[in-house]
Amino acid sequence: MAAPASSVTAVLVALSGNLLVTVVKFAAFLLSGSGAMLSEAIHSAADTGNQVLLFLGLKRAARERDQDFHYGYGGERFIFGILSASGIFFVGCGVTVYHGLQSLLHPHPAELGPVVFGVLGLSFLIEGGVLLFAVRGMRKAAAGMPFGRYVREKADPAAVAILLEDGAAVLGLVLATAGIGLAYVTGNPIWDALASLTVGLLLGLIAIYLMVANRSLLLGRAVPEDVERRFVEIVRARGSVADIHDVKTRQLTPEAFTFKAEVRFSESFVATRLAEAIPSNMPIAGAQRSLALQDVAAHLIRSLSEEVDAIEADIRQAIPEAKHIDLELEHLAAAPGTAQAAPGVVAARGT
Repeated sequence: MAAPASSVTAVLVALSGNLLVTVVKFAAFLLSGSGAMLSEAIHSAADTGNQVLLFLGLKRAARERDQDFHYGYGGERFIFGILSASGIFFVGCGVTVYHGLQSLLHPHPAELGPVVFGVLGLSFLIEGGVLLFAVRGMRKAAAGMPFGRYVREKADPAAVAILLEDGAAVLGLVLATAGIGLAYVTGNPIWDALASLTVGLLLGLIAIYLMVANRSLLLGRAVPEDVERRFVEIVRARGSVADIHDVKTRQLTPEAFTFKAEVRFSESFVATRLAEAIPSNMPIAGAQRSLALQDVAAHLIRSLSEEVDAIEADIRQAIPEAKHIDLELEHLAAAPGTAQAAPGVVAARGT
């Protein structure tokens, strides 16, 4: 279950941009001693490392399923997504907030000048370009779906991480520029420290959001309600189905869903299929009757199997993400004094 090519491209573009910006920001910090500039440099360094993790996750998740993992390795994306979010929290947020607090408690004037503001401007252009690339790619992938809803429900976690990290980078640059500018105008380094703290807290909020989102997908959250409702409607629309219940769904990845449900075929559908197979001169007893009943049973089983295949085809046509579908016969409780039939006597061939 390979990730969309757009996600891989977005990660590589963001990785390249952040690597360049990191080098430039650290150079500016060495020249100025600005706490906000150091926070920005740490922010970009953390983003670069996190994007390396996201890229590794996407590549590992692209491996084909095998005997050990029948549903593939798509979950690797979420594991590396959590690792990336942890890096944002502990490195990006933690170190930046710590440095901001130190600068607040022990302020010292920074050597600010044209070089620092030039670096901030160059960084803004690079980070803004990467953010614009990520937004345009995600809007294209949304294909008319409301952008906010697509990001929350369907977008690849790696692409969301890039979007939020780049958005935080651009906003962080604005905050850092404001803090450095105020420190430059007023001569008070407190503004520089406050900007550093604000950038760090912003990174912390983003990290927590990404951790929660990846945890939800790693645990296997249900598909969106409208998709599940569509699944039920498709099954009910078949004239052969009398009822459907015990519906369970899971998102293996944003591009691969699994559906499970119990269905009850209508008596009229089953009776019609039996009538097609029962010969008009059905033997009353003996070996010939047994053979005839076997033919009838084989025809009924084949008919139910073909009907299940047709239902699955309808589902996949309407829901392309439906990669695995498990339909089985309704498990009816045994009536008092009777033996209960073995569950799942006739089940769909889940794929």
